[in-house]
Amino acid sequence: MLELRGLTKRYGDVTAVDDLSCVFPPGQVTGFLGPNGAGKTTTLLLALGLQRPDAGTVRVGGRRYTALNAPMREVGALLDAQAVHPNRSGRDHLRALAAGNRLPTARVGEVLERVGLSAVAGRRAGTFSLGMKQRLGIAAALLGDPAVLLLDEPINGLDPGGIAWVRTLLRELAAEGRTVVLSSHLMSEMEQTADHLIVIGRGRVIADTSLTAFLDRAAPAGLLVRAEDPGFPAALSAAGGSVREVPEGGWLVSGLPAYEIGRLALNRRIVLTELSPRRGSLEEVFMSATASSTEFTGHAGAGVPGVPGVPGVPGVAGVAGVAGVAGVAGVAGVSGGDPVRSARGSR
Repeated sequence: MLELRGLTKRYGDVTAVDDLSCVFPPGQVTGFLGPNGAGKTTTLLLALGLQRPDAGTVRVGGRRYTALNAPMREVGALLDAQAVHPNRSGRDHLRALAAGNRLPTARVGEVLERVGLSAVAGRRAGTFSLGMKQRLGIAAALLGDPAVLLLDEPINGLDPGGIAWVRTLLRELAAEGRTVVLSSHLMSEMEQTADHLIVIGRGRVIADTSLTAFLDRAAPAGLLVRAEDPGFPAALSAAGGSVREVPEGGWLVSGLPAYEIGRLALNRRIVLTELSPRRGSLEEVFMSATASSTEFTGHAGAGVPGVPGVPGVPGVAGVAGVAGVAGVAGVAGVSGGDPVRSARGSR
């Protein structure tokens, strides 16, 4: 379990994380969402001991990350899939991580098999596609067989088959009792993968609830009705329903239960071609819930290091080779080669 209590982090005048308290439970895939500048990456960096909070605590299984004796056995992380030495093979990359973190070498073959890279493990990582690097990063996160997984945009660059594979893998990992934290901007995929959502904006919690409850609360349920009689909406309105035409054809009806709509159609000998529940997509609900917390509206805003005129994150851009440094426990995917990429502290 990952627990945040009163977590606060400031960079000069910018408060990236503001008194953030939440729990990422085991046995579930928790979607960690927020608009750009919300503080997601800063939160992950704080959880991994790569930044120090100004206030509050982060606990992994009840302990601070920096107090863990074998961190990679407790937490696996993927923050940047590009953080791999280009001239080192995928297998050797994982072997170096295993050696630096006192992990059995046998785990290298096991995780390569699980992520589907066994056949190409001898190739130089610099020749890997972005999707293959994502798989390698996930393999590194799994190397210590951790109970907590923190994955930032793990499906970026994957083809449809790869995306479906990640979705299945994350569900399997959660079913094994692990805490799986998924941060992504791909709302359609999050909707199919996550069980629980923690949504933040401007460093504060906006929602901490199940995916179903989040959608139901923000988007009232309705019924999508399609019929062969264009006059059916008038009958629905007369029966007390609220009827709205939808762009893709048909009508969104609220205020009438499905059985009543079916009875109306039967009595009028109208053929219904569709009668199904409908709710807003996660993307629609997310945009509505975070509208007042969006940092960017077409002009430069505060809170994202690396943007001209905005305070940067000190101390992260130089974290070179963190993935292989024992004691920082192989936080796979923290790059030191690109200051802008490395200092995404308030994304």
